[in-house]
Amino acid sequence: MAEGVSRPQLTPVGEKLLPAKCKADTLTYCPTMDLIALTTEDEELHVFRLNGQRVFGGSFKGDPYLGEDEADGEIRALKWKDNGNLLAVACADDTVRLISSYTGKTVHHYSATQSQTQGSRLVSISRLGWEVNFTDSRAAQRHLHEAAGQLTVSDLLSPDTQPSKAAALLKADLPRELALLDIESSLPKLSTLPATGSDDDVFSSRASIDAIFHSSSKNNNDAVDVLLVGFEDGNIHLRIFDCFEIGSFQIGASIGGSPCNIMRHASHPLSSTHALLALTPTADSSDALRLFTTDLRFITRSGRYLSLLAYKTTQLQNLLRYICQVQRQIELEWKNAQELPARYMRSINEDLQEKCHCDFVTAAYHLVVTGDCFEPLKEFLVDIVGERGHKRWEKAVSGGYENVRRLTHECLLPALERCEVLLSRLIGLSKFQKLSEVLGLETANLNAIVETLDCLHLLSHHIIIHANEELSQFVSFSQWLRHEIDMQSAEPMSQTLEELMEKTDLTEYPQTLKYIRGALTKSTLQNFIHQLPMMGIPMVRLSATTSDKWATGNEGSFYDTFKKLLEQLDQAHDDADPPKLPKMNDLTKRLGLQFEKLFADIALTQRRGILHRSPLALHADADREVFDMATCYENTETEENSVIYIAARSRKTHHMLYLYRVVLDSENGVSSTRAICIGAVDLQEGEIHQILFVQDDTVMLLWSDNQGAAYLLNFPFQPASTFNHEEIFSSPSPFFINYSDVCDFTAPEPTTDTMTLDLLSPDSTHASLIKHAFAVSGPKAKPLRFDVNGRKGRRAICVLYSDGLRYEVLDMDAEMADEDDEESDY
Repeated sequence: MAEGVSRPQLTPVGEKLLPAKCKADTLTYCPTMDLIALTTEDEELHVFRLNGQRVFGGSFKGDPYLGEDEADGEIRALKWKDNGNLLAVACADDTVRLISSYTGKTVHHYSATQSQTQGSRLVSISRLGWEVNFTDSRAAQRHLHEAAGQLTVSDLLSPDTQPSKAAALLKADLPRELALLDIESSLPKLSTLPATGSDDDVFSSRASIDAIFHSSSKNNNDAVDVLLVGFEDGNIHLRIFDCFEIGSFQIGASIGGSPCNIMRHASHPLSSTHALLALTPTADSSDALRLFTTDLRFITRSGRYLSLLAYKTTQLQNLLRYICQVQRQIELEWKNAQELPARYMRSINEDLQEKCHCDFVTAAYHLVVTGDCFEPLKEFLVDIVGERGHKRWEKAVSGGYENVRRLTHECLLPALERCEVLLSRLIGLSKFQKLSEVLGLETANLNAIVETLDCLHLLSHHIIIHANEELSQFVSFSQWLRHEIDMQSAEPMSQTLEELMEKTDLTEYPQTLKYIRGALTKSTLQNFIHQLPMMGIPMVRLSATTSDKWATGNEGSFYDTFKKLLEQLDQAHDDADPPKLPKMNDLTKRLGLQFEKLFADIALTQRRGILHRSPLALHADADREVFDMATCYENTETEENSVIYIAARSRKTHHMLYLYRVVLDSENGVSSTRAICIGAVDLQEGEIHQILFVQDDTVMLLWSDNQGAAYLLNFPFQPASTFNHEEIFSSPSPFFINYSDVCDFTAPEPTTDTMTLDLLSPDSTHASLIKHAFAVSGPKAKPLRFDVNGRKGRRAICVLYSDGLRYEVLDMDAEMADEDDEESDY
């Protein structure tokens, strides 16, 4: 290493020793908060703060005792959402979990594959991408031009961050405000549900429910976030707005159906074209890097209504999950209310049948009417039930009825009302014919869903009415039961017995008899709520035909049919068989299938608008181990264009860097290639270990010289013609790469002008490109990988060292501030 070389040092702001060795390719820095996510080799997810405190994490391995495969929990990829609120985790079982940065809980968990295989080998996830796109890029560009540099793309994407600034610079848009006008925020907030203890339990806390249903920042901008899951065979799975599924497609069709291993993904908010870099097989049995472009035309075709549509459908998906969880909780509470009385009656019925030839219902009815207590019944009341048993009985049944009533009234009905408000908006969009074809909405399907919701409304009101009635009857029965327990326990001719006899007239006999004859064993609620299995009671198995009868469509109005069945039930005599009507679980199943069809139709319509092609195959000398890709929006000759940059190390010369520049034209969301250029940078010695494009339009390299000393380099990668201001780059000697057109794509090495950098000479103008020099020896001498939080004013670098057990966070802006302070001192 040359003597006198400048060795700038960035300020360390955090350091952490890890509990196990880190998987280097999973290290990722949150774009908006100082959170670092990584995976260790024991397949544990860890998220740390700068001070090393663990925020959340865990393992997703299956339990072998439950027959689950531990290998399914292998974590393949991590990716933060653009706003940092969620972390996507892809596992070996091809499922993706979205975990909240604030609670550490799984907000969504879904499969990203459709059981596709490549030969006999299972296809695994190879890449996660999560980007955001404006639905109306022209309007966004107009806002940026009118703001004259005072607004950035980030300001448009998150206007709530600085509301006063956005309000001052963004002009009022009345049509947009009318389109987004919503009464949803005026509806009562949904109630929390009892915790289930599962990983995806997201409705048990107030903060979690507010984040899902009542967030004020939802749907306040014209942007859509796109989550892309890439597979080793070139399959792409798309979702928008966190969980709304667009579906899967195969990009290998662009090159004749060859398998493509997705390695990188990039996009820019102002363009709906997404770039994918994949490894593809070549004639000599080696893999080469190839660029694919994917035009998500549904973003531009649907415009501002895509945000509205995706937001409403995502809310419907969340509400369906909420309704299903309420339904399961109601069934559980109903089971708890029935189980203890059934156990008591089962214990006495056999004895009564043997000695008195009757059951508990007959014996209790006989006791109420005549005052005569059969001997087995007396033993049961005094010895088995007693005071303690009565309290348990009362608590179980009254608590069960009250919880069923509360869950129905406070949770189910408000959720149904929310669903109908959301659907009314979608029905309005579906009746606008020009738009319905683009969005994939069918009015008939939406009306069928509304009918099912109306049936659930009606069912809920019947549950509340009958729960109130039966609870009132049970209160009378419970008072009578306690009175009889005390009377049967009292000594004959005692004063206690006389006092109890005087209180006999206080019993409400009509209500008690109604309960014994009816709800004690034949509750009306069993016609509305599915009975879960109870211990000691044989389960009535419904045939598949019966259980699926209500899930499919019916001729005529389903609501009218359901209403007639309810009327028949109300008019049926106690001893008659009640009509078979759909229970709550049948209606929620029907609702789920209808929503599934609605979402599938929307997704199919959007998926038809996706186009993909392959404009570039990188030269054979481009290293498939060390590379990166980014998308920018630049001022070219007469207009602004989307430009894809690919940086790759040379296979033969590890200190050589190739930079490909692909300029795209776009018309109505369809991209075409305007020009392909290439530039090269020669560092003269050493080896490039990692390349990373940073959000501030620079590329950062991890490079070591011939002596093994490691450095972080940082320089702009765009040509000088794209910059309008000299202050874009703060180096004393501005450095720009020269790009030239690609003449021969088949040549093993590209032919281009090479920019040679002299980094280690003390008087070199290129020495300022070195941002950080690592220690020459010790545990921090050999960095393995780094990631950058590229937000302006708070740029930080997280460096993982070669042992995989230690990382360090370096502050780029603190170093720049120190330089400014030194200059001002002089």
